[in-house]
Amino acid sequence: MKRALIVFGGVMALLVLALYLWPAPKPVAHIYFEAAPVGRAEIIAHGGGQGHAPPNTLLALQRASDMGADVLEIDVQQTRDGVLIVRHDDTLDRTTNLQGLIADLDWVDIARADAGATWIIDNERFADRGITVPKLEDVLAAFPDARWILEIKNDTPAAAIGMCTAIRSVDALDRVLVASFHDDAMAQFRAVCPSVATSMSSGEVQTFVIAARVGLARRVSTPAVALQIPMQASGLDLTHPRVIAAAKARGIRVQYWTINAPDDISYLLEAGADGIMTDYVDRGFAALEVIPE
Repeated sequence: MKRALIVFGGVMALLVLALYLWPAPKPVAHIYFEAAPVGRAEIIAHGGGQGHAPPNTLLALQRASDMGADVLEIDVQQTRDGVLIVRHDDTLDRTTNLQGLIADLDWVDIARADAGATWIIDNERFADRGITVPKLEDVLAAFPDARWILEIKNDTPAAAIGMCTAIRSVDALDRVLVASFHDDAMAQFRAVCPSVATSMSSGEVQTFVIAARVGLARRVSTPAVALQIPMQASGLDLTHPRVIAAAKARGIRVQYWTINAPDDISYLLEAGADGIMTDYVDRGFAALEVIPE
């Protein structure tokens, strides 16, 4: 018995050693990041820059773009009749003058919504100004040179396939990074649009972060080129040096969301974040202490 335990212990030690010595996949640079700024983190306009105008609207995107945002991040929902629209919530209730689940409404119903009905920023009111919920295709066409993060909010194959079709239709394959919390939606998107950059899905994030904390991230296989995470989740510090270092060793960009406090932005920049998703583009650049191009 004692000899068997010794042999077992030796085998386990060799297995653990093999895991630690297992070669990490070589970093692969994706064309999406070729236009990224060199030597500093990217400032990403979360919700299109919803700290400056109603979220996921053309007005917010225009203001964020004018401020020099490196990347425009928006959310995409699918209507009952299959139209992809730019919208975070799965209902119209919070920011428009209409109500209802987007999945239960057709585009013709949503098109008449006032997307600024409830939004007020520093006493600036956005109701009755003709601000609408835009289609994804119209948004992509309005900013033909922009770099994007598009989040698939629906966990359906149709939404993932529709996203791929929309990106192809405006020849934006190299300018888009697609995100989704949904593992199945992400898998479907990668199957139909394999060349487009993607971030880790929810399941992939959990696996990678846990592996990174114990020094085994090199054993995790993922096609993702970005790790998009909050500062903390489930009591776990996601700004830990091991998490950041493990991603960078794989050529994976670390992008934190949603960071609005100036002190948090500065902390993450010092920690080595590659991207800051923020509602306030101006705060991001202030923390960088650079003038946007």
